[in-house]
Amino acid sequence: MARSNRSSRISPDEVTIVHVTTQVAQQMFLLGKDSLSGQDFSHRKDWIIDIMSFQSVYMGIDVLRFAVMDNHVHFLLRTRPDVVGKWTAKEVVTRWMNLCPQRKRRRKVEGKWVYEPIEPTQEQIDAMANDEALVKKLRRKLSSVSFWMQLLKQKVAKRANAEVQKEGEAKGAFWKGRFHMTVIHSEAYLLTCAVYIDLNALRAKVTNSLDGYQYTSIYMQLEEAYHQMSQEGEQIDWDVESLRKFTEKSMLSPMEIKEEKPDESPKDADEPKPRCSDTGFLQISLGKYCSVLNWSILNECANRDLGTEKPEAKKGSKPKARSSDPKVDSPKEAQRAPEVTQPTGPAQQDDPTTSEELDESLHAVVRKYGMSRGTWNDRLRIFRKLFPLEAGVNPKQQDAKRWKDSSPEQVKEEPMGYELDMGASKGPAGQFDEPRKSE
Repeated sequence: MARSNRSSRISPDEVTIVHVTTQVAQQMFLLGKDSLSGQDFSHRKDWIIDIMSFQSVYMGIDVLRFAVMDNHVHFLLRTRPDVVGKWTAKEVVTRWMNLCPQRKRRRKVEGKWVYEPIEPTQEQIDAMANDEALVKKLRRKLSSVSFWMQLLKQKVAKRANAEVQKEGEAKGAFWKGRFHMTVIHSEAYLLTCAVYIDLNALRAKVTNSLDGYQYTSIYMQLEEAYHQMSQEGEQIDWDVESLRKFTEKSMLSPMEIKEEKPDESPKDADEPKPRCSDTGFLQISLGKYCSVLNWSILNECANRDLGTEKPEAKKGSKPKARSSDPKVDSPKEAQRAPEVTQPTGPAQQDDPTTSEELDESLHAVVRKYGMSRGTWNDRLRIFRKLFPLEAGVNPKQQDAKRWKDSSPEQVKEEPMGYELDMGASKGPAGQFDEPRKSE
């Protein structure tokens, strides 16, 4: 079967949010402790954090969420071609030559050989900046998710192979093929994906708290908040959202969408910012987001074993998958999407819900998007299976459907929703992929 073309799902000229996952070759624990061999490669997770921090300085990519596990990695990234388009030609070339230096020097530091980039001369920068075709190509690459992942995976693989070669072991492929990408179209699905990534370590039973595993985005933000607020003599209280005031200075984009202040520093500043932009991505503060995470943990919403009771079956037969949503308890019912209701709020235009009445014990943020407890549980448990390629309804596809409905005399092709894999199409995913009917 031919591989899907990413360029058909993501435009290089549009701001796009994607959920990216990549796995280690043969599902080996090359980023953690291997129980069979006894080797511990957890230090390689620090490599990934360092590479992400370095690339965030020079590329037009916002890092929204991440989780580095023992045998796979999750990223929630946002392309920013709009920001890259404002950079001058010289700034584009300077960023590129810092990101991918043409020449390096080797020197010994603490008994180890390290390679440091050689600063480009002003003549080199001017020569490249005057080439319009080259600058246009570099702009595309600096805001490309594919190039972001290519650089990161190459650097990790090279360092890992160099490490094992010194120990006399054989080199080989580090990553399992190319990365997987899901395009996020709406804020409701964006919230679900962010929570899914931040609770990944808890689902894997690596930790039982938000600040118990240091290779996640929520840990990085909490550590930063704890340090800053302890210096000010304040205590964190989730209910009053005391995290709203703290200033995020890491590579991660801020949580809450606020009016972005204009950059007062000169464009050719010697010390670039730690991230591409200061634009948030959700309509809630970090404190409110953390309360959603804690609520989901207490209610076991992210438990991967939730609702997986095996029904009585004949010997040798494969047990049928069951949903945690009481409205969906059989394959026949799972294939029929229940009627959806129109939740209120501007950010919920394409986020369907079940006909189940919303439980008042649900978290207010979850209730805001019109999701039932079963819907929230299913999304957090098997987000990747439910939404393999796209999460939410593409606004362009909605417009195409409205155009078709307004001109019934002409024959037009039915626009796609998101595509489901064979396994997900038989499960509870059917209730999430129905485009909203406009009244």
